[in-house]
Amino acid sequence: MRQVKSSSFEFLEPDQIDQADVSDHLTAALSPYNSGKSGREGWTCAWAPDSSYFAWSSGYRILHLIPWDANKKKRHDPADTEGLKERKYHMIDCGELIWALAFGSGLPQKASHIYRHCSYDKNLVVATGLASGRIKLFNCFTGSVIVELLDHRDTVRGLDFSKDGSLQLMSGSRDGTLKLWDLNNEGNMYCTHKARAKVNACKFSMNGKFAAAVGTNKTVLLWHGPIKDSPFYRLEGHHNEVVGVDFSSDSVLMATASFDTRVIIWNAYRVQRLRELGHLHPSPSLIFAGGANDNFVRSVNFSRDGVNVATVCDDGFVRFWHWEEDGDPVSVLQVSDPLCGQFSSDGTVLGVGTRSGDAQFVCAPQPLPSLLQLSRVAVRKAMRSDSVDGLPLPYLLKHFLKYRDFLKDDSRLL
Repeated sequence: MRQVKSSSFEFLEPDQIDQADVSDHLTAALSPYNSGKSGREGWTCAWAPDSSYFAWSSGYRILHLIPWDANKKKRHDPADTEGLKERKYHMIDCGELIWALAFGSGLPQKASHIYRHCSYDKNLVVATGLASGRIKLFNCFTGSVIVELLDHRDTVRGLDFSKDGSLQLMSGSRDGTLKLWDLNNEGNMYCTHKARAKVNACKFSMNGKFAAAVGTNKTVLLWHGPIKDSPFYRLEGHHNEVVGVDFSSDSVLMATASFDTRVIIWNAYRVQRLRELGHLHPSPSLIFAGGANDNFVRSVNFSRDGVNVATVCDDGFVRFWHWEEDGDPVSVLQVSDPLCGQFSSDGTVLGVGTRSGDAQFVCAPQPLPSLLQLSRVAVRKAMRSDSVDGLPLPYLLKHFLKYRDFLKDDSRLL
């Protein structure tokens, strides 16, 4: 029996798990604002859909837009113009603390003031959620403000663009509301949903069929269809504030991260809990999980292949999990006070923001997915669960395609 050194892992000690590598370290810019006071935290980071840019909040109102070379897996050297394609590094003062970031791109559907400020054949927009409730959108090519969206009354903690190129923006705020904005219509706000909780994060699925939001009061909300027109499910399972949410590339799975030390992976179609990823062992009691337990999970992200899940936790570890496998993560890295993380679009790099305002690029493990997993992801990108039922396949194969092999008791689904 091993001598327990860390309660953060179930079977192995940290030094017995593969250690991830850091490919680059970004240092927070010195700021004349609030020097030596709170506000330096890097609460959020984001990648452009094609990984052409990495956006990072270094605290003190400062947004960094950093060109990224996806082929070389590194940020562009400002002195190297090869492959830069007119992309430039920008350091932008947003005027107040930044709590959320999201990239969006799309083609104009009609004449718009917003599109006159950004050429989408070569540029992206980045949205910033600010402490006052404002949302500022910037042209990534010029670094200039395109538009400000004003309606939230408290800090905007969640932002996400639809993945269909229509530039529909979803925002979630600590004022307890989710809002939808149409950038093809001058940034018109066309829907408000009262979440009955302070919203910490929100997300569209890749196929556009789902939307999710998480927040205080153990809140996990899931929509099957547009928020404006569809009923929602309130998922139960967490015991503390929920702060992170993400969908897998086939849009079947949803992961939520909570201060209760756990990540829960759900089947979004069937609204079922499939698996838990624990960050404190043994799992804390309900009272301990609902309070300050030093193992708050800050963020969760699926990689593109659907095999890796990355989590960031207050115990100082960034973890990479093969979520289909039981036990401890397959790779870890100890980082000082990590606060957020997000995969690049190809899943090879995880950007991590820290409480000191610095950021790191962490190399993610690259497992070879099984043919079964690749087939499942390919089928589920095109088919709903009820469509799978109609395929002329054996029951066990349908069972696998619908992710039922992870349910401990499937008898109730027969």
